[in-house]
Amino acid sequence: ILIRTETITEDGEKTLLTREESLSRIQDAKLVVEGANLVRNEYGSRLFADFFFFITGFHGFHVFSGVVINIIIFFNIILGTYERRGHYEMVEKVGLYWHFVDLVWVFVFTFFYLV
Repeated sequence: ILIRTETITEDGEKTLLTREESLSRIQDAKLVVEGANLVRNEYGSRLFADFFFFITGFHGFHVFSGVVINIIIFFNIILGTYERRGHYEMVEKVGLYWHFVDLVWVFVFTFFYLV
């Protein structure tokens, strides 16, 4: 196999590796892949990851629902539905829902990404 790769030094210069050095780097990469454990987490319990993905997924579902509801409200306004009813109470409720979901994101972001 003719393999020659280049690497970037700490000074930012490109260096062309020899065939032997390139094969050595590939062998090291194989060891990293072979050492990966997809069944058991060697760095701790899965509790944080499970909780993180549950909370962000749950929040994402509510954001998606809010977008769909806002689109429905938009078309109802265009059609004049709330004008005929004489009040815009549903718009206020959807606005409160949307801003509550936004407020929850502030806490999710703070506790999962900043802490």
